[in-house]
Amino acid sequence: MKKIFTTLLMLAIFLTSTVAMAAFKEDITEGVSINSIKRLAVALPMHYKVEATEPTFGEFTQIIYDAGQVATNYQVISYDNIAADIMQDTGIDIKFLQDEDSRKVYNEHIANYADAYVVVTTANNNKRTQFFFEVYDAKSGELIYLLTTQNRFNGKTAKGYQKSCEEFYTKFDAAGQNEIKEAQKQAKKKK
Repeated sequence: MKKIFTTLLMLAIFLTSTVAMAAFKEDITEGVSINSIKRLAVALPMHYKVEATEPTFGEFTQIIYDAGQVATNYQVISYDNIAADIMQDTGIDIKFLQDEDSRKVYNEHIANYADAYVVVTTANNNKRTQFFFEVYDAKSGELIYLLTTQNRFNGKTAKGYQKSCEEFYTKFDAAGQNEIKEAQKQAKKKK
């Protein structure tokens, strides 16, 4: 009996740790400095509401911005502010364009207002939501950073989506801090 209990306990620990490790997958483009980003803009998300408890497209766009208040190393700029700036400078109101056209105009002009921008994509199924946070260089449009997370425990509600977005900003901040630590290590080795 003791062996069975021990085996089950070890299996439970293994499965729990595997799920926790699979909850985040982070990729940083080699040679890119995350710390050079001082202004991070929120772009239109790729989100389709499939359950009544989930936030709408507009609510989710606001949630992505609001969650950015946990960011410490850069300023987060809302989609609405970028849209207003583009409207003022070009006369094009991207909020009333079709999504594809809106994204095209946004990408053409974003370098005037931010160093990078984040696009959040949600992939829904009946149990959980998977988030893809993609950070692009505003000038080149090159992918800088990718974080994939599973919203397994936060729930399919506005609060759960907010928590997942806050986790992104926290991880992105940490990636910048790790970059600083690595640069300091390299500097010490050169001495």
